Amino acid sequence: MKTIKEVNLQIKELFQAYKKFVSENPQTISDLETTAKWISYFFAGRISDSSITSELVYALSNMLVFYNDRIIENSKTNRSEVNPTAQKLKVMLTTLEYCEVFLEIGSKRLWGKKGRWYFIVAIQLIKSMGRFLLFKQYNQGIITSPPIQSLDRKKIAEKEIAMTNPTTEGFNDFKLKRSGRVIRRVEGAPPIQYRNWQSSGESSTSQKKNPVIRYAEYVYIVKPLVHLAAVQTFGYKSWKSYTIALLMDLYTIHTYYKHQHLMTKEQKVELSKRCVNLLLYLVRSPMYEKKSAGKIDSFLNFIASHIPFAKNVCNPIMQYIPQWQSTYFYMWST
Repeated sequence: MKTIKEVNLQIKELFQAYKKFVSENPQTISDLETTAKWISYFFAGRISDSSITSELVYALSNMLVFYNDRIIENSKTNRSEVNPTAQKLKVMLTTLEYCEVFLEIGSKRLWGKKGRWYFIVAIQLIKSMGRFLLFKQYNQGIITSPPIQSLDRKKIAEKEIAMTNPTTEGFNDFKLKRSGRVIRRVEGAPPIQYRNWQSSGESSTSQKKNPVIRYAEYVYIVKPLVHLAAVQTFGYKSWKSYTIALLMDLYTIHTYYKHQHLMTKEQKVELSKRCVNLLLYLVRSPMYEKKSAGKIDSFLNFIASHIPFAKNVCNPIMQYIPQWQSTYFYMWST
């Protein structure tokens, strides 16, 4: 019989071997992660309790990608400049965001609708408090959703090749003879129209000092809680609840667009995502039930009847849209 110490040692060895494999084979890991995500789609509607099963598989696959990203990031890049407390807070919020739908569905199965609403309020309260701390205490600027984005593994691989391949050296950077430090040439800088002539720290500081931008981000952070309060007051399918959340989103987006010169490239990308997310208001209650549902069905029926083989795609979508609408397109999710 193996002792507990020997078992723990074997687990640690397996864990180290896994970390080494992930850091050395990012493309293979990416293929396995994609397969795991597609399994969650296969479960939907095909087995009993498909919603909670598919959400569990999807949450676990997201967590697998997130964990593997951290392994690759730690092995390929220098993270010493990151505030450890802020990073832990980001990890917690990202994990919560990946798992929140599964937690909501699971709480509804265990404790009914009332228990689900308790979990919704608790999750959104934790997320709002965490984002507030990141923005105010740790000077993070506009908060992305999720706070830690998926790692661009292809970009890291290309950078690694450029640093090790002598044929590519000297085009966009050069190495100092004494220190060995790599310096970017002027020719390797971005086009002049994309430069803001500020470091990321200067940009974040300028945002924090600007009261208009600061208040706009505060509005975005508290929007889920305000919407939940409106739902409690006016009802889930009330136009008042819907309009309050929409106006808060429009205010923050309009304010940020007026101050784009204070934003970094990554923050502008996040602003673009927030603009695209406005389309979700077409499939949120009460807009979906009273306006959008019929038009979406008519559009999908038109495509199914006029484009060859489109029926095989459009019919399942029409069947699943009501379930997706009630599960994912709720107003407080950001």
